[in-house]
Amino acid sequence: MDQIVQLLQSYGVWGLFLISFVESFISPILPDVLLIPMVLAIPDQALYFSIVATLASVLGGFIGYGIGSKFGTLALHKFVPPRHSQKIEEWFTRYGGWAIFLASLAPIPYKFVSISAGTFRTNLWVFIVASLLGRGKRFLLIGLIVHYFGPEALQIFHQLPANWVYAGLALLLLAIAGLYYYRRKRPVQNQPE
Repeated sequence: MDQIVQLLQSYGVWGLFLISFVESFISPILPDVLLIPMVLAIPDQALYFSIVATLASVLGGFIGYGIGSKFGTLALHKFVPPRHSQKIEEWFTRYGGWAIFLASLAPIPYKFVSISAGTFRTNLWVFIVASLLGRGKRFLLIGLIVHYFGPEALQIFHQLPANWVYAGLALLLLAIAGLYYYRRKRPVQNQPE
């Protein structure tokens, strides 16, 4: 695996694009192994590298979506381990398209999410938006931190207790879910005639 990473690293941004694209439907290698060294090496290009990783990942997600859409639960059970497929299936049943965003917050590979989205026939526009938000959160956060605060910011970020990071993400998710629930359950006001 180290040889593959070194080969992709030698191609620079194209290697980052390829690893981000392929990771979305089959690869076990996370794009972070290229993205983090690249943004640390060239902080001025951190946002560019993060955008490339995000867009390539979402584009690759279409392949995963197609696999799930064509082969259904057969693909889900073939590519997604049972411990993840049960959780993802529960999320899709309960939250619909929001499951894509929820799964992007969890430590679940995106290929599992893209294949599941196709299996459960998630609306394509919902898939695109949720994937951009979820993958953007994953990759753009790294790029933004390094771009605005330099490489030292990543060291500070890694020193934060993981519980604080997860608590912050959970609060953000609860706020979004609360707003969504409020807007869906708000009674429709009669229009004056």
